Amino acid sequence: MDFDGELGLMRLEGESHPEDAASFYAPLILWLDALVTNPPGSVVFELRLTFFSAATRPQLLALLRRLKKWASRGAQVRATWYIDPGDEDMVDVAGDLAMMSGLAIRVASTAVNHSAMLGAVM
Repeated sequence: MDFDGELGLMRLEGESHPEDAASFYAPLILWLDALVTNPPGSVVFELRLTFFSAATRPQLLALLRRLKKWASRGAQVRATWYIDPGDEDMVDVAGDLAMMSGLAIRVASTAVNHSAMLGAVM
């Protein structure tokens, strides 16, 4: 996990299955809330999650909704979810989260230079 508000670069990578996902993600969500009044001009959010628990899903949605708020306040937000080839379940989850958050998420393969845009609601 690497979140740098000054650079506007945020990354989640690996697996996410904390025992208490809400408590684990709460500091990040509160940090994003605190910056919503003055977000960075440009934000890159990268997800490289190979697995996450059901308890992590609502936390990811909360993060994406905060980034959508940033976008509505003028920040240029680019979200990319890097997914292993053939992992259609993760593609479906990315599409669901894009739709529910209102933030467009670019889905890119971790193996080849191929990508698609999901939930392009701006």
